Amino acid sequence: MNAEEPAAIAAPWFKSVVVFGLLFGAVWLSLYTAYAMLPFIRPGSVVIAYAKLDTLVKGRMFGPQDRNRVMVFGNSKLLSALRPSDLDAAVGSGFRSYNLGLPGEVRFLPILEAALEAGNVPTHVLLTIPWDDKGASDNFADILRNDNLLASTLFPFRNLPREAALFAFQNLDRLSDARRDVEIQRAAMLRDRGWYFIKSQSHYPGDRLPDDYTLPTDHPARIELRMIPEKSHSRNHLERLASQYGFQIMIVPGFFRAGEAAPLPAADDARSMMISDRPLIRVFGPDYFMYPPALFADPQHMNPAGARAYTADLAKLLKATGAFD
Repeated sequence: MNAEEPAAIAAPWFKSVVVFGLLFGAVWLSLYTAYAMLPFIRPGSVVIAYAKLDTLVKGRMFGPQDRNRVMVFGNSKLLSALRPSDLDAAVGSGFRSYNLGLPGEVRFLPILEAALEAGNVPTHVLLTIPWDDKGASDNFADILRNDNLLASTLFPFRNLPREAALFAFQNLDRLSDARRDVEIQRAAMLRDRGWYFIKSQSHYPGDRLPDDYTLPTDHPARIELRMIPEKSHSRNHLERLASQYGFQIMIVPGFFRAGEAAPLPAADDARSMMISDRPLIRVFGPDYFMYPPALFADPQHMNPAGARAYTADLAKLLKATGAFD
């Protein structure tokens, strides 16, 4: 075998790899372009999450007249339950709040950091779900072991074919109207400073669960205590941000549907506890509020009447703390 034969053998293999790489890149770029240009076909929860991260917190959130600049964090339960305009009116002048709950997400640091980087600095950060108990951030090895995270990072458009087919099937006779509906809902969420009624999961008349509604997974005799880890990478990061930007951290109640968990003792309503003074971190009120099924549109998310009730209870609690006088 002469010296030129190995090179001749390797040439077709190398050429095949290059061709595959080019084709793969072209397909990836095409799908990503379609994903970026067709945001309205995504599920409503995804549209809302992107709108909060890319638009709401990057615009001007507060003005010089806003003495108390408040950001409230949580998951989709908070998204449907807190009406900032009602909260502002109930607490008083100089108070301006935003509902930064994200669908299917309990991590609050990414959206908080996006707001801070855009120059939107709160005086108070309210958490309806405390930080997790992870001792360190995800490293490269953790990402590689997390199939969902790895797939979403490399292929953000992986659900595009299914979403496009579902959108077309559900809106076959009204594609243009459906696109406009998505834009209207997105604009309404931005106008309402983060509050969004998750109507798509409501299957009962009047967006109201029956009074006797229950689920097999309910635990009406179990108190769902709120766990606040003493040590956490997320807590350390949050405390660094609080010290750097000068905001206070308040842990406030979330909520459950009556029958989903056991009622809390009435004495818990007035609870107040400081768990750090530098930066200032305090816990207020009971671990959760409880509301009848009629205030829910589905087993987890409130209807507009429920949102008014939760917002009123949270406003009453915040006023009682004296933190916003």
